[in-house]
Amino acid sequence: MKLPWKKSVSDKIFVNYRRSDAQGFAGRLADSLTQHFGSNRVFRDVTGIDYGQDFEQVIVQRIDDACAIIVVIGDKWLTASDEDGNTRLFNPEDYVVREIEAALDGGVIVVPVLIGGATMPRREELPPQLADLANRNAISISDERWAFDVERLAKVLAIDVEGSVAQGKLNLMRGIALFGLSLLSLFATLSFSEAVVGWGRGAETLRLAGFSPLESAMQFFGIILAGVMFLICIPMIEKSQRKYALGGVVLATIGTITPFVHYAIRNVELPSVSLVVNYAASMSVAIGMLALVALTGFREK
Repeated sequence: MKLPWKKSVSDKIFVNYRRSDAQGFAGRLADSLTQHFGSNRVFRDVTGIDYGQDFEQVIVQRIDDACAIIVVIGDKWLTASDEDGNTRLFNPEDYVVREIEAALDGGVIVVPVLIGGATMPRREELPPQLADLANRNAISISDERWAFDVERLAKVLAIDVEGSVAQGKLNLMRGIALFGLSLLSLFATLSFSEAVVGWGRGAETLRLAGFSPLESAMQFFGIILAGVMFLICIPMIEKSQRKYALGGVVLATIGTITPFVHYAIRNVELPSVSLVVNYAASMSVAIGMLALVALTGFREK
C-alpha cells in the first residue's frame, strides 16, 4: 500500500525530442510543464544530465523513473537523417528511437505532441519497434494557442500523473483547514467538558469553572482559518465544486459573526448561557465546515 506522504519513484515526465526537429519547442514545452508539475518532475536530456555522466545510463534510468513520456514530433521527425544520409528513425541505436521503444515496452504512458503543423505518422511509416506509437492519441500544440494547448496537455497528463504543483497547493490548504478545525475543536471540547463538570459541582458560572470567553471562541479561529483556505482555493478547484468552497466562506463568515454578536449582547445578563451558545454554535459551524471540505474535494480544475 502506498503511503499518502510517499511519492512514487516513477513520477517523472520525460520529454523525448529530436534536436534537429524540435529543440526549441521541447525546451519551451518542458518549461511550461514545469509550471504544472514542478521542476523535479520534468526531464529532458539537455538540462537533466550533468557533465561527466554517462548519457546512455542516465537516459535508461530516466525512462525507468518515468510515469509518462512526451514524444515531440515536428515536420522533420520522420525524415531526419544522419551524416551518411540514413534515416535516423530506422536506426535501432538512435537515442530517440530507443527512448520511445523503452517506454512502449515498459508500459509507460506515451503522449505524442505534434508541433509546427506536423501530422501523426502512420503505422507503416514507423519502424516495427515503434509501430504501437501510431495507436496513441496525439495532441497538437501551436504558437498561437500555446498556453491553451499546454494546459490541455497538462490536464491529459494529470489523469495518469499525480501530484501537480496546483494539486500540491490544494492538498496543503485542505490539510491546514482540517488540522486547524480538528485541533481547536478538540481543545474547546476538552475545556468545555472540564468546565461543565466544575459547574455541576457548585461553581457559580462556567467562567468561574474555568471556561473563559477566549476558550469558548477558540474554535472560531479554526473556522476563520478554514474560511480563508476556501477563499484562496476557489480559483484553483474544479468549477463544479466551487459552490461548496463558496459555501464554506459564507458559513465561516456568518457562523463567526452571529455568535459574537449574540455573546456581546447576552454575556452580561447570562454569562454562562452565552458561553454555552458560543460553544454550541462553534461546534455546529466546525462540523459544517468539515462537511464542506469533504464535498469540495480540493481537486485541481
